[in-house]
Amino acid sequence: MHFPSPVHATAACAAMTATRLREAAQAQIVSAFRAQMAGGPEPSDESVALFARLAVSEQRLCRRLVATAVAAELCDEGHASERL
Repeated sequence: MHFPSPVHATAACAAMTATRLREAAQAQIVSAFRAQMAGGPEPSDESVALFARLAVSEQRLCRRLVATAVAAELCDEGHASERL
C-alpha cells in the first residue's frame, strides 16, 4: 500500500485550502456583481485583486502538488528497481 509522503500530504492540503479560499472570494464577487445589477455598488478593486492573487496561488500550489507527486512516483520507481 502506498501512503503519501508528508511533503505530498502538505502540498495537497495547501492546494485544497487555496481552492476553498479562491471559491469563497469568487462567490463574494459574483454576489457583488448580482447586487450591482440590482442597483447596488460594484465589487471593490481590492476584492477583485484578492481573487486574482488567490487564483494565481491556487494554480501554483496545484502545479507544485503535481510536481511533488511525480517526484514521489519517480523516487518510488527508483527504489523498486533497486530491490530487483
